[in-house]
Amino acid sequence: MRNPKAQSNSLSQIFLGKEENNLKELDLIEIQKESWEKLLNTEVRGILQEFFPIEDYTGKKFALYFEDLYFDKPRYTINLCFKKKLTYDFPVYVKVRLVNKKTGTEKRQDVYFFNLPKMTTRGTFIINGIERAIINQIVRSPGAYFTAEIDKTSGLTLYNAEVRPYIGSWLDFTISKNGTIEGKINKKRKFLASAFLRIFDNETTTEILEHFKDLDQTLLDKYILPTFKKDKTKSKDEAVLELYRKIKPGEPLVLENAYETLNSLFFNHRRYSLADVGRYKINKKLGLNQPIDKDHHILSKEDVIAILKYLVQLTLDKGSFDDIDHLGNRRLKTVGELVGTYGIRVGMVRTEKEIKERMSLVPSDTFPTPSQIINSKPIIMAINSFYRTNQLSTIVDQTNPLSELDNLRRITVGGPGGIEKERASFSIRDIAASQYGRICPIRSPEGPNIGVVTYMAMFSKINKYGFLETPYKKVERVTSGGKTKVRITDTVEFMQADDEQKYHITSANVTIDD
Repeated sequence: MRNPKAQSNSLSQIFLGKEENNLKELDLIEIQKESWEKLLNTEVRGILQEFFPIEDYTGKKFALYFEDLYFDKPRYTINLCFKKKLTYDFPVYVKVRLVNKKTGTEKRQDVYFFNLPKMTTRGTFIINGIERAIINQIVRSPGAYFTAEIDKTSGLTLYNAEVRPYIGSWLDFTISKNGTIEGKINKKRKFLASAFLRIFDNETTTEILEHFKDLDQTLLDKYILPTFKKDKTKSKDEAVLELYRKIKPGEPLVLENAYETLNSLFFNHRRYSLADVGRYKINKKLGLNQPIDKDHHILSKEDVIAILKYLVQLTLDKGSFDDIDHLGNRRLKTVGELVGTYGIRVGMVRTEKEIKERMSLVPSDTFPTPSQIINSKPIIMAINSFYRTNQLSTIVDQTNPLSELDNLRRITVGGPGGIEKERASFSIRDIAASQYGRICPIRSPEGPNIGVVTYMAMFSKINKYGFLETPYKKVERVTSGGKTKVRITDTVEFMQADDEQKYHITSANVTIDD
């Protein structure tokens, strides 16, 4: 009789190919779940805090302060929602404090604010009994981008710097044919870059030029000094008026209005923000080390000076140009961010207006409770319309479990603030080298949507700024017996597309010995 042990060994698995030991079990919908957790834990609170305190239009009667928020349990079970065609959601309550400014008294209350659809363990939402998923949107990352183009008439190379914020006005700087540096806000009329530098601090021309003293003297004489010579503005007030004249041509020049317009364009956190990702990209591109926090979400004078220095140095071939389609310059907006931006934030803008109007209509002798002043209909409407009608919200493809999973890893260029498929150029649809290991090069629909809708590659991950990362194994040099060999280590590092350009990379199927 044969040994039973030998029999069991002969039935053991045979591996054809290489066995991978250290790639952990994959969670293919981690991107959806993590983003949702982040929304619930930090982002909802952050968005609401942006809008409070809310005061009435005069600013003399009432002020409503936000203190905290909490989530309740879902009203119905998942099975009941499927059966009865209901939405699987949970109520969100806010703790608010209403202060009567005339008497100094205050009332605190917990107010029901809105219902938020809850993500199931499968990464989907149940809206009116139908399972829906939110698709990831790929957009240009906020940051500073440098490009160059050849002027058709004169044949000169024109260098451009664009500052793209997360929310707010676009700012562009260009070296013109005459060698001066010009700026544009929202692609409108041109102004000199030196005038823009004056709006930060009330500095004299000599003080501003001090910041450029580490530049090459030829660059100073060729671009920086001519710009300041041509500039007629000499003080902060004059510069503000000059910019106001360009932003709103034909308006009467009132200094107060000019300051108000500029502040709302660039220095108001609600109107202009680079967000963490924009600050991170600007720091990385220009070699700055400004802290990545809320106070540094707006452009500073240091940023503008660094951008102008980088721009003029490009004329001497120092620095690098940016490719918009490179995955280091494109990021993913995932579920949490999309629901926060197009659901909660859009709704809060309308809710704030309603609250202000209700405050103004209250008779001066009465002191209402917060629930009488808060009308949360607009925010409920905005969240519902996002889940039901937004382009990025789709009914889950339930042909089989694989297509369902596929649906949750889909990436699109379209959607609100994106590009329509009719307008998407070849460069956007194309496969870029930076997509290696991040976006699947094959899986894309044929027809008008080709390259517009893509899918995440198997091992790609998303980092905290929304950039796609892919795993690499580290390689090290080992010397043994007078020979230098290269050994593949077990250290796996996830890298984003702009970081991997600093390394030499080879494919995983190179022949290796034991």
